[in-house]
Amino acid sequence: MLFKRKYEFKPDRTDGGTLKKLYLTPLQRKKLLKWGLISAVLVALSLVQDVVLAQLSIYGATFCLVPCGILLCAMFFDPETAAVFTLISSTVYYFSGTAAGVYSIALITLLGTFLGIFRRGYLQRCFSALFLCAAAGMMVYELMVFAIGCFVGSTYPARFGVFMLTGGLSVAAMPLLYPVFLSISNMGGETWKE
Repeated sequence: MLFKRKYEFKPDRTDGGTLKKLYLTPLQRKKLLKWGLISAVLVALSLVQDVVLAQLSIYGATFCLVPCGILLCAMFFDPETAAVFTLISSTVYYFSGTAAGVYSIALITLLGTFLGIFRRGYLQRCFSALFLCAAAGMMVYELMVFAIGCFVGSTYPARFGVFMLTGGLSVAAMPLLYPVFLSISNMGGETWKE
């Protein structure tokens, strides 16, 4: 048997192939569902912001729901997960075409990460702490977008009130988004150990 025959009989496979080897535990399925639902909510927020709320203008200001949702959702995660989540979601937000500029990727990522670290290190996990951190992040985001816009010449200093009103309207939407993100973040097991 030094040389095998070229055309040797091979029996049929009895294992299920590669899909049979791909096994997800119930916890992994719940986490996968959680990330899918978060993505769906952020896409829905983007659609509502761009289709419905873009037509609504209050003294020139409108809602900015996607960064609001990203920052609020980041407060539910540990800092490492929040950093990856904000980086990916802010990049997708930028490529959707509705972000203020490419700098919004860095702004949202840094704000979500640092506020998540601050919230986890110094505050308890409750609605007021999450709301305070996410609201502060949203107002700082709008302030930085305004400052960068003035620097590059895409806006002028007299529009400061419009940017702050946009931040205020977005913060006012956070209590409506909080129960949605709270119920989604509790899927796949509680990772919060405080």
